[in-house]
Amino acid sequence: MGKERVTNAIIIYTDGSCDPNPGPGGWAALVIMDGKEKMLYGSSAVSTNNRMELKAAIKALKSIEIKKPIILYTDSQYLKKGVMEWMENWKSRNWKRKGGKLANVDLWKELSKETEKHNITWRWIKAHTGDKYNEQVDRKAKQLAYIAKKKR
Repeated sequence: MGKERVTNAIIIYTDGSCDPNPGPGGWAALVIMDGKEKMLYGSSAVSTNNRMELKAAIKALKSIEIKKPIILYTDSQYLKKGVMEWMENWKSRNWKRKGGKLANVDLWKELSKETEKHNITWRWIKAHTGDKYNEQVDRKAKQLAYIAKKKR
């Protein structure tokens, strides 16, 4: 993460979790800005892992009110590829996949609006490889999914 600190970018780590999937879910996002860390998080009684991944990114981006470059780390290929590879085609097809209906279209639309407001570099990070910040958001998302499960 050394290079990113030099650029003075806002660093975001996100994660989502459901247990079982679908089922109760949790999401977490760690925003690192000007040397300060802020953890954002939430849960849902019924969700999917993919929805929680999307929600974490949306909530993190919505929390940024200044114009600075953002580097967003995710361990979700669904999230990263959705934004970097698939979203433009979905938009051109009126938010449909080539094969028909697009899952989580409400959240993809919301994420699209947020991505237009920011200069974001999307980075995929392999889960459970010891990255301090990725492990932090993973633990928080799992904790929230567990708490949501116990409330049922």
